[in-house]
Formats: sequence, structure tokens, C-alpha cells
Amino acid sequence: MKLKVLGCAGGIGGEQRYTTCFQVDRDILLDAGTGITSLDIDELARIDHVFITHSHLDHVAGLALLVDAVRGKRRGAVTVHASEQVISALKATLFNWVLWPDFSVIPSAEDPVMRWAPFTPGDTIEVGGREITSFPVKHTPGAVAYWVHERKGGFLFSGDMCSTPDLWTALQRTDKLSKVIVDCSFPNAEAELAAKSGHFCPQSLIDDIAGMPAAIEFLIYHLKPGQEHMIMSELREGSATRPFRALKCGDEFVF
Repeated sequence: MKLKVLGCAGGIGGEQRYTTCFQVDRDILLDAGTGITSLDIDELARIDHVFITHSHLDHVAGLALLVDAVRGKRRGAVTVHASEQVISALKATLFNWVLWPDFSVIPSAEDPVMRWAPFTPGDTIEVGGREITSFPVKHTPGAVAYWVHERKGGFLFSGDMCSTPDLWTALQRTDKLSKVIVDCSFPNAEAELAAKSGHFCPQSLIDDIAGMPAAIEFLIYHLKPGQEHMIMSELREGSATRPFRALKCGDEFVF
């Protein structure tokens, strides 16, 4: 199983230019931010499944553009997996014929470009030998993290989140887990803003993952533009024994 970082920024104008989007092999996306724009039309047409963590624009703007781009260029619908609450939000605010057309009925309800696949957080979905398990996290209503793995191993993608002890308790004894992609958006000086907006700052992240095995590598994403170096410095100073690394667009991992 191959993971490629198409976008990992917490906004525009910083060191990383594209917002959240991760590609698993050639056919799965985790979130669909502006990182999706690095794919050409043939690569876009191969995307069969999109797993959305939550409905914020920096994670879904590319979904609207994806289904428009692949119309008439592939067989079958692109399946969009998300919690009921996230799908309801996307239907009401994005695919509503005001901000964007409803591609779940284009060209027809019987043969659409996009179909919704709601799940209950905690469900596991199998896609071609890869298992994707959702876990509820504290951020926005219906937000989830995804534990993505196959026989040899896998990774956790937290989506945007703040302190969620139950997530780490559920996964701390999972021997297949070698890497965690986790949000850390603000420096410690903005801890109050981080908490209010449902994100981590370095100290709150370090506190939350204290029980996780030291060998697990934490890959940091969603760093706010202009604050990347400060956040990473505070993470490393706050936990000298835990490996933290800032993700970059174009990074690739094999599991």
C-alpha cells in the first residue's frame, strides 16, 4: 500500500502550498483539499473512493472540482464516504445548486457522477484489500479520523482534531500502526485559539499522545502558514524522545 501526500497545509501562502489531500494507491483519496490539483485528468478519473474527515472547505473544495472534472470520463460513480453529519453538511452547504451543482443527480439520479456512502463512526470499510476504520474525533460534528491498513501495516490520519483520548486508547496496542498523520495547527502562544477551533497546539498534542508507543512516528500536518518553524520547534523541545516530522507535499510512504 502506497501513500502520497498531495496536500498538507493548514492554509495558503505558507511553505506547503496545498491543503489537505492524501492519495492511497491510485484509487483512494483521504480528504479532497486543493492538493487534488496536482493530479492530471487521467489520475483524477482513477479515483473511485473519497473518504472525508469533516466538511471544512480546505478539506472538500477539491471534491467539488473532482466530480466536475471526471464527468463522462469514467465508468461508475465516485463514492464519497463520510459520517451522516458530514454528508448532511455537504449537501446543505456545498452541493446545493447555489455554491455548486448536486452531482449526486448529474447526469441522473440513476447514473450519477458521485454517490454518497454514509457510515457510522467505528465502521470498517474494505476497499480492494485495504481496510479503513473511522473513529470519532473532537473537531466539528461528525468529524472522524481514519485508520488505514492492510496485512503488512498501516497509518492513522487524524483529520483536524483536538484532545480525543479515546482515539489513542483504541489504537495504542495496534502493532500494525507505524505512523500517525496528526493535526498541529497553532503554536503554544495560541493555545486558547487552538482549543476554541478544535485543533492541537504542541503542548496539547504532546499531552494527548503521552500513552502512545515511542516508536510510532508522528507526521505533522495542518501547520498554519508562517508558523511552521515555531510549531515544529515547540514540538521537538516539548518531547525530545518522540519523533516528530513535518509533512511535505510530495512525500510518499509504503506500508
